[in-house]
Amino acid sequence: MAKTKPEISHELGSALADQFPIRVYRRRKWEFDRIWGYVIGLSHEWVALQQLSDGVYVDGVTVVRILDVFDVEDLEENRYIERAVKVLGRPDSNFQLGPDATTRDVLSSASRHGKMLGVRFEADSDDPLMIGRVTGFGERKFEMMLINAAGVWATTPTREWYGDVTQVFVGDRYSTALARFGDSYPLSP
Repeated sequence: MAKTKPEISHELGSALADQFPIRVYRRRKWEFDRIWGYVIGLSHEWVALQQLSDGVYVDGVTVVRILDVFDVEDLEENRYIERAVKVLGRPDSNFQLGPDATTRDVLSSASRHGKMLGVRFEADSDDPLMIGRVTGFGERKFEMMLINAAGVWATTPTREWYGDVTQVFVGDRYSTALARFGDSYPLSP
């Protein structure tokens, strides 16, 4: 039986307070339906995790809607993960997520945290992943200048609904490589 949102929030709050690794399971069969990491921020609607790739390598910050989480697995008993992360390194994260953070707040914080960010729209989109830079915040939509997998920037920003966002990530290896080795950002002064 799936856990309730209050149960999920309580487990995420415990993981934030105690700083033990967890695995988050998201509701649908998306490409990334399990996320390993350390909770570094928690709001009423979102959870920020310092994501672990391959179980032990810190790979940026990912923020997911709590509404999409159906289970949280406590990995505190798995001392291997903690030993490996300690030796391999767990950098401090200055990612900020307030208790009343909205999607706009999540995108704004991610934009301050890194040059490039990824946004997922898994629920309703034919193109569920967009990577780029947020160029503007409106009341119900935001603008984002996109970069493709070849490192080429779009010529104009795209506008997307806040309500369609299901995940935001920043500081991961993929988007960091695009920021570093992709074409020059076209809107730079």
